[in-house]
Amino acid sequence: MTTGSYRFEQLGDASFQTERLYQQSQAIRGMEAGILRASGLGPAHDVLEVGSGPGFVSDLLAELAPEGSLHAVEPSPTLAAQIRDNVRQAPARGLFVHQAFGNALPLGDAQIDFAYARFVLQHVPTPQSVVREVHRVLRPGGRFCAVDSDDGLVIFHPQEPRVEQLLRDAQSIQAGQGGDRFIGRKLQAMLADAGFVNVRSRVLSLTSSELPFQVLFNILLGYKAALLGGAVDVRALHQDLAERVATGRQLVAAGVFIVSGEKA
Repeated sequence: MTTGSYRFEQLGDASFQTERLYQQSQAIRGMEAGILRASGLGPAHDVLEVGSGPGFVSDLLAELAPEGSLHAVEPSPTLAAQIRDNVRQAPARGLFVHQAFGNALPLGDAQIDFAYARFVLQHVPTPQSVVREVHRVLRPGGRFCAVDSDDGLVIFHPQEPRVEQLLRDAQSIQAGQGGDRFIGRKLQAMLADAGFVNVRSRVLSLTSSELPFQVLFNILLGYKAALLGGAVDVRALHQDLAERVATGRQLVAAGVFIVSGEKA
C-alpha cells in the first residue's frame, strides 16, 4: 500500500504534530474510554490498534485491557519507535509493536478480540482493504470500532473565509495523496461490505463550548494547515478566532463518526 495522506516524516513540523496528537488524545481521553467500552472492549481482550501514531491512544487501550494484549500497528518508523515509551503499563499478555500497513497486518487469522482505528481510514488510499484485513484477524464475535472525521460536519458560525479556503485546499491536497476528508459517512457501508454484522453508526459532536479552543483548533485545523505548508497564517487565524470564541461571538463545531461492527 502507498503511504497515503499522512506522511509524518514529510510534514516538517514533527514536534508540533506530536504535541497536537498528545493534546487531542488527552482532551478526549475520558470520552474515548467510554466509546471503547461501549463498542465492546473488555479487560482481558487481545487488542489491535491500526495506525497507532506515537502511542498516546495505545496507552489508553493498554489501560482498558490490562489482562489482555495489545498489537500496535504503525507504518511510520519514526512514530512506531515512540510507542513503547508512551505506554505506561503494558498489558499482561504483552505489547507488540508492528511497523506495517493496515492492509497487510502481520497477524494470523482469528487472533484478535477487539480492533480500533482512530482517524486513520481518512488517510488510506484503499480503506476497504484495511477493513477486510481487520475482519480477517478478528475472532468470531470480535468487535471493530472505527472513529473518523467528515468535513461535512465542520461548522464555523459566523463563517470564516480563511477557514473555508483552508478546508477546500486541504481536502484537495489530501484527496490527491489518496485520502478522503469525507470518510466518516462511508464507514458503515465499508464494514457491512467486509462482512461485519450488527453495524452501528453515531455522530459525536465537539464544540468550542466543550473543549479548550486551542485543542479544538488543533484537532480541526492543525493537520490541514501542515498540509498547506505555510500558505495560511495559522497563528493569526487562531488568534482572531480565539478572541471571538472567548466572547461568545464565534461558534466552532465538528462531528466525528463512530462506527462499530461484529464478526459473525
